[in-house]
Amino acid sequence: MTKTSTYLFLLGILFAFSSIAQDYPNDYLSPAFHADRRAAVKKQLSDKGVGIFFAGQTRQRSNDTEFQFAQNKNFYYLTGLNEPNAVLLLFKQPVSLLGKTGTEFIFVQNRDPFKELWTGKILGVDGYRAQSNMENIFINDQFKASILPMASIDSVFSLFRTEGIINKYKAKEDALTRMASTVDSLLSSSNKPVASRSTLAIMRNLRGIKTAEEITLIKKAATISTLGHNDVMRAIKPGMKEFQAQAIMEYHFKTNGSEYPGYASINGAAENACVLHYVTNLKTVKNGDLLLSDCAAEYHGYTADVTRTVPANGKFSDAQKTLYEIVLAAQDAGIAASQAGAPMANVDAAARAVVNAGLIKLGIAKNDMEARTYFPHGTSHHLGLDVHDLGPRTLQAGVVITVEPGIYIPAGSKCDKKWWNIGIRIEDDILITEKGPENISAGSPRTVADIEKMAKQKGIF
Repeated sequence: MTKTSTYLFLLGILFAFSSIAQDYPNDYLSPAFHADRRAAVKKQLSDKGVGIFFAGQTRQRSNDTEFQFAQNKNFYYLTGLNEPNAVLLLFKQPVSLLGKTGTEFIFVQNRDPFKELWTGKILGVDGYRAQSNMENIFINDQFKASILPMASIDSVFSLFRTEGIINKYKAKEDALTRMASTVDSLLSSSNKPVASRSTLAIMRNLRGIKTAEEITLIKKAATISTLGHNDVMRAIKPGMKEFQAQAIMEYHFKTNGSEYPGYASINGAAENACVLHYVTNLKTVKNGDLLLSDCAAEYHGYTADVTRTVPANGKFSDAQKTLYEIVLAAQDAGIAASQAGAPMANVDAAARAVVNAGLIKLGIAKNDMEARTYFPHGTSHHLGLDVHDLGPRTLQAGVVITVEPGIYIPAGSKCDKKWWNIGIRIEDDILITEKGPENISAGSPRTVADIEKMAKQKGIF
């Protein structure tokens, strides 16, 4: 193929992809973002080190059906590629592989008309080149042990041995398993150490501090999530099923461009609200029940994490209101403690002190240790590409965390029965800034008065 014909061919590919792209969202992370993140990783490798990052796995759901593919978050962060059976190699110093010299090499799936007939378009080398600015792109069939310059490599930065990729009992080996097994055998035979802890530290520090592009996507996910919560407040009534509240929530997610829920939706009424990660969502909601909905949208890879607790009949009982006000005050204290430069542990300490004091004052708990029984989880976690994301222990501008205190009193607890089967959690997503914490999910009411006011409004269902 001549240089002119090659140029025209690539121009045709670019035109085809740009034409198709007009029919799809165009607010994904930019190629420059992923290139910058790769550069940041390479900067922290040893001079003779290599970073090896594998794509996510396809996972079997039942028989010959698979779960919808979910990309490995570190791999997506560095590449923007949302396909399986790929591996990324990063070097601090230029090396030569397969006749190409550079510091970045990626091996991707080849185009396959038969597969594409069943499951959709595969980018291949030209397609991925059109959407990225990677230096060297190859087909994954070219990834073999012989291409890695092991003699000149002193350190391997990777997390693949903890990601469950290698499975010698798989009924059918795929390209991802083959490539991971190749790397594993090569490292074992050459006695090269894998710096998994250093790799995790690199990714934690990078992913924990969000860029402006990332914050835009997380805010979008949070806004979409609050729309769902608000309509559940309007629509919930005795006689509904928990899964109907879930359906209303996820309708709003999809309607507003979310590809997936950020995690399995939790919609628990009465005793089910006392189960921290309850996802069965089958119970009929009764008059007098509280419904705890912990549901959020994922938008272009980034997830929110929002929880609201609302009365099915639109009005909190005295006991429900009393406990709710404690949780709300605890959340306010936790948000106030979410300051740049502060240890993340301060957030939990501030919220827990309020819950403990409230439970002791009501006679539900005798001391702080007993109070922990009714608030058994942490107050905060990092948020981003994963709902429980990577991030630093000290809060910094650009960090996004949750603040989510709760009180859960299942039947049979050692307290007055009027408190039994009340489960309450209030959760918001907090962006740490130099000017103080910003609640990016504040679009959904949190106070008793505002929730009861919204409950009187008419929803779309």
